[in-house]
Amino acid sequence: MIRPSVRLLPAAWCALFSLGLVVVLCSTSNGTIIVNDHWTDGTRTDPASPDYADNNGATAIDRDSDGELESAWFINNNGGTNATTVGHITTAPPTGSSNWTTFFAPEATPVTLANAGDQLKVTWEFTPSGVNTSNTSQQFPFCIVDTPSAARLTTDAAPGSGVYTGYAMYTNMGQTLGNSNPFQLKKRSNTGSSTLLNSSGDWGTALANGATSGNHGYDSGTLYTLVWTITRNASNGLDFDVKMSGGTLNGAGFAEVTTTDASPAAYTFDTFNVRPAGSASSATGFDISHFQVEVVPEPTSLMLMGLGVFGLAAMRRRKK
Repeated sequence: MIRPSVRLLPAAWCALFSLGLVVVLCSTSNGTIIVNDHWTDGTRTDPASPDYADNNGATAIDRDSDGELESAWFINNNGGTNATTVGHITTAPPTGSSNWTTFFAPEATPVTLANAGDQLKVTWEFTPSGVNTSNTSQQFPFCIVDTPSAARLTTDAAPGSGVYTGYAMYTNMGQTLGNSNPFQLKKRSNTGSSTLLNSSGDWGTALANGATSGNHGYDSGTLYTLVWTITRNASNGLDFDVKMSGGTLNGAGFAEVTTTDASPAAYTFDTFNVRPAGSASSATGFDISHFQVEVVPEPTSLMLMGLGVFGLAAMRRRKK
């Protein structure tokens, strides 16, 4: 008995191959969300030691099955106040500085941008209150770095001295932007052991500025969203897109830096830190409502995997 079969012409196979390739390429636009925390459980200290993160640097793991992908936050207020309630971290900086630190990946498995196209995307949402009128400082800095093991926090405190590598945004916060570089990306230049964001001199390599002095700044009661992406490019440099949006910030509703560092400070990252240097140069209070970290793998490996699938299908067809 002859078994009926459907024989695809070469043109049909090409069409099928092209369709599959498009599907594979489209799938590469989505990464893996390894942290997605709204503090719906009312605590900022989950998960506990030794990892302090619900992931292994590449794959999400909801360790306590609460529907959130968490990373523990450590807050040093130096006389201010802070609290965690369902859906919120609220913190009121004192006259001096505060530090808010989270390790979004375990020490042993940081997020590593190993290949061209690999991307790290950090999203942070907050609502300030009591924003000062104007000042000339860059006293609202935040950074994405790799923290050395000995400097990782285990309790509420300011980050200690260590050989940090990474990048920081030194920014101005006021109702009117008052610094000549109010939204400035810098690279860590101190290669020795020192504190994290205590000294702007440790970040002596200025890469780009994305806002204009004199433009409108921040408003109390307005939600602001930071989206910071770092992508390894084909020349082994790092492409940056750092965008703060909300209200009428910078007169357009956002401030944004897009630039490339051809000689990267690092390809591995595990820490997000914010250090407002007091209410007089930032705000009297912050309501932090969301933190998310997404890792996007480079597309080549997924495309090759797709090609392998279609190659296997073609081999099976020839054997019939």
